[in-house]
Amino acid sequence: DTSPLVLLRDEVKALLRDLRVTVKAYAQRLEGDLQRSARVLDAAGPADELSREQLHEFREAMMLVRKRKLKPQNGRRKDLRKIDSIIGDLQLLVQSGSSRAD
Repeated sequence: DTSPLVLLRDEVKALLRDLRVTVKAYAQRLEGDLQRSARVLDAAGPADELSREQLHEFREAMMLVRKRKLKPQNGRRKDLRKIDSIIGDLQLLVQSGSSRAD
């Protein structure tokens, strides 16, 4: 049957599959970014060996992450955008703070 109803139903099912693949890839990318940030922090060394500037950068990053206001149970795009933005900012701050050790 090639009625518009059947064709639309098939397209909606295909869109659902695309959604699942896209969400999985997006989540994997964000998780990878967070894991890289965690590795940078692990490699930063003990706090007493860090410069004042580095400690300031890491404190700023900590406040950025701590201040997040999310409602993950609602599954909102707004929260995903916030998480993506926080991760991007976190990477910049963490890399900035760690690069001063070199």
